[in-house]
Amino acid sequence: MKLNKIILPVVACALTFGSCYDEKMEWGKPDGHGDVNISDIPLALKEKLANYDYIKAYAKQYAPHMTIGLGLGADLYINDTQYKQVADENFQLFTTGNAMKHASVVKTNGELDFTTIDAFLSLVPADIQIYGHNFLWHTQQKQTYLKSLIAPEIIVESGDDDVCENIVNNYDFEGGNANGWTGLWGKYTYAVEQPGHDSDYAIHFTMTNETSANYDCQLFWPTGMLKTGVTYAYSFWVKSDVGIKVQFIGQNASYEGIYKDTFTAPSDWIRCTGEFTYTESDTKDIERIGIQFGGTPGSNVWVDDFKFGKKIEDPDANRTNLLTNGNFTEDIQDWSKWNGDDGCNTWNDSEGNKAKGCLQVVNAADNENGEWKVQIHSNLLQTIAKGTKLYISYYIKMASGTGSARISTSTATGTGDTNYQGNQVVASEWQRVEWELEASADITGINFDLGLKAGTYLIDDVIVSTDPFNSATPANRAVTRAGGITYKFKTPEEKKAALLGAMESWIKGMLEHTGNRIKEWDVINEPITDNGQWRGIGGNFMSNGDEAPDTAPVEDEESGLNLNWAADHFYWGYYIGKEYAVKAFEYARKYAATDAKLYVNDYNLESSPNKLTALIDFVNYIEENGQKVDGIGTQMHVSSSITKAQVDAMFKTMAATGKLVRVTELDVQVGTTTPSAEQLATQAEVYQMIFDSYRENVPQAQQSGITIWTLTDSKKEHEYWLSEDAPNLFDANYGRKHAYKGVCDGIAGKDISEDFSGDDWKNAYETEEETPAK
Repeated sequence: MKLNKIILPVVACALTFGSCYDEKMEWGKPDGHGDVNISDIPLALKEKLANYDYIKAYAKQYAPHMTIGLGLGADLYINDTQYKQVADENFQLFTTGNAMKHASVVKTNGELDFTTIDAFLSLVPADIQIYGHNFLWHTQQKQTYLKSLIAPEIIVESGDDDVCENIVNNYDFEGGNANGWTGLWGKYTYAVEQPGHDSDYAIHFTMTNETSANYDCQLFWPTGMLKTGVTYAYSFWVKSDVGIKVQFIGQNASYEGIYKDTFTAPSDWIRCTGEFTYTESDTKDIERIGIQFGGTPGSNVWVDDFKFGKKIEDPDANRTNLLTNGNFTEDIQDWSKWNGDDGCNTWNDSEGNKAKGCLQVVNAADNENGEWKVQIHSNLLQTIAKGTKLYISYYIKMASGTGSARISTSTATGTGDTNYQGNQVVASEWQRVEWELEASADITGINFDLGLKAGTYLIDDVIVSTDPFNSATPANRAVTRAGGITYKFKTPEEKKAALLGAMESWIKGMLEHTGNRIKEWDVINEPITDNGQWRGIGGNFMSNGDEAPDTAPVEDEESGLNLNWAADHFYWGYYIGKEYAVKAFEYARKYAATDAKLYVNDYNLESSPNKLTALIDFVNYIEENGQKVDGIGTQMHVSSSITKAQVDAMFKTMAATGKLVRVTELDVQVGTTTPSAEQLATQAEVYQMIFDSYRENVPQAQQSGITIWTLTDSKKEHEYWLSEDAPNLFDANYGRKHAYKGVCDGIAGKDISEDFSGDDWKNAYETEEETPAK
């Protein structure tokens, strides 16, 4: 039994001779005539709808040269058996709404994830075609990945107390804003305000009365895809007014997460630090990190100096130190003055590299111009034999100004060959100095030679070891407490090359994976703006409705690259120029099946002749530059007020190009979710009119087909698209609407129901005993 037949209980409509003739008699007898034949009884609309065959049966009978398709949700098709059944029964071709788009398939590291596509294709019957939608668009592009290809290289200057190679460029909010941070839609209000932790600014959150869980107040920084096997570290300062719990978390694009350390934020600033190794067992595709802190209405939380990145490995971890007191945490025991003024070497208890406490040495102005004139000595725990490799490291800075320092070695007798390090320029910030040497004689101690330039020298964390350094930390690397970031910007040529490489990899990957199963593709979707310009070129971006419009990207030394585009928006033409369109077709043609058809596709072509002209010019540009466009798609998201004159004019113009013409996303809006019978009748007329116009104005050889956009009026299909309308052929319960008849009649070019008769009325009814409802 068809799903759309009318099901009545046995007691309500017993199929008896008497009841049938009662109805016939009620219908009446013409004067002077006998009984009316049952075949003469007219059918009601609902009875006509029930007697219509499936849409694709009429397509096969009346329009075998074109395909009638459906735009659907892949997840619905995979998971809803009734949805799948109705779709399979009625349509010859499927277009997935989102499953094949760049943002759905491309991961933040550029890899392609075909999980949903494979599950969908495995369920689609072999006789149903698939229309590929789409390769390039200005939205639903994996912006995080594409931005990473063109963003400047980040050069991190790690602070001496940093735990990570920080990639958060607005970590301290010192610009007075929260630029770059996301998650700012939580159940709180926020402001970047003064003062911060040991700085001018911090971000301040005030929770609203709606907050009830820690996850409804979050703050995130986009990191790009975390790499498995890498150890990451983070640090941030936080305080609150009521001892709020603050948890470090990471999330992927589906809001799945990893959950790490939780801290209690007191009334005074505290520093929170932690680290973790991202493993295969963790939630996949983490691409943003941050904190969550909700659940306490009316509370306040302040956050500052939020840093995250690869953990900085201690270059001295597990290295054996041949000195007894190299970190000066309590005193300067075992360090003596060999040369210099009495009392020139003292313990500074308020300064230090990693912790308070360091060696302080003063070289008076009247004692400079000879390294050996100020010499501070320490013996080693054991004698180092001649020829042995030694690895010496230390941190040093000036109290002010600049100075000069070196290390020299000493022997037990005070004679013999001495190793001298080259003179090191010493600045007013802590810097790490490394010296690798081969002992030229038996070594028993080392000296700091500081007599070349006057000033106050601070020395800390001195290690003399036969163990090599643990990392590639560059010798003499300047470190600052600021933990600053600088940028090395890419040239326009480098950006273009990177994006073209990503474009080719994406198109190639999709086409090689799907193979011959998909023979038609939207190569470029919506390339023309409503003002008839190339989208993304010459300042023509998306308006974004009530949101801030997309604007031109900005690169600067303060924040690197800001695209100024909404999430997952990306305008290929902005960086590649008009060549992007040519290249897209070049790559699609290169990797597609030899008989594949490639399209461009856009909307509002029926209501904007100028936009249609611009789209045709777009096609001509591609072909003038060596690539072939097989077809042009028109979306046709229309209202019931659209006129036949508008539709006729569009189809005639499209047909004049000689290209295949396809209606790619047809729906007819009625302006309400509860349309009247009159509105439903008008909707059906518009559907039929569009099919009629298509048949009349597009030659058969150019009729690629028409795709209806979404199956039913159900809320599950209209959460984000026409949520306040009823634009489809089936109602929310899969019942055929008047529009179903309009489409079938449009395909056939006639009113199919005229061939029905009163004899067919009973085909609309079944008893529950005879055939259970599906």
